Amino acid sequence: MAADAATLRKLVAQHAVNYQVWPHYELSGGQRVMVGFDLELCGTHDHGHARLSPGCPSCEQTYEDLKTLAQAILPAGDRSADYEIQPFDSALHISSHHPESAEVLLDLRVEHHQHYFSPVDECEEGCLKQVIDRLQALGVVRGGGVR
Repeated sequence: MAADAATLRKLVAQHAVNYQVWPHYELSGGQRVMVGFDLELCGTHDHGHARLSPGCPSCEQTYEDLKTLAQAILPAGDRSADYEIQPFDSALHISSHHPESAEVLLDLRVEHHQHYFSPVDECEEGCLKQVIDRLQALGVVRGGGVR
């Protein structure tokens, strides 16, 4: 069952969710080609006074909440682009958006549905914009990115 907008907004607030977009490159014919985008959803969780432990149950729950959000914002039935949620990396990431805290990251890749090694075109850009518009409607802000 899909989460409703109120539930999604609650998850956004609970985890201080932010996003960042990065180009996704592959090598094709010996050339570096931008074939899509990596949209990172980042969210914090509260460990209280416990030591931060990457991959702990709180991290896993935060990732699952981010995954619920990601699945809810994907265009239904749209096959003009592929959307792939990357597996949980069981890590905490330092963010320039929240430098005082570690964040859990979900990587949502947006790529061509066909012709994988083709350069990004207006199709992928339009699909990415649609996903970002849905995030922003739920109160997700653009962050500084993680690395």
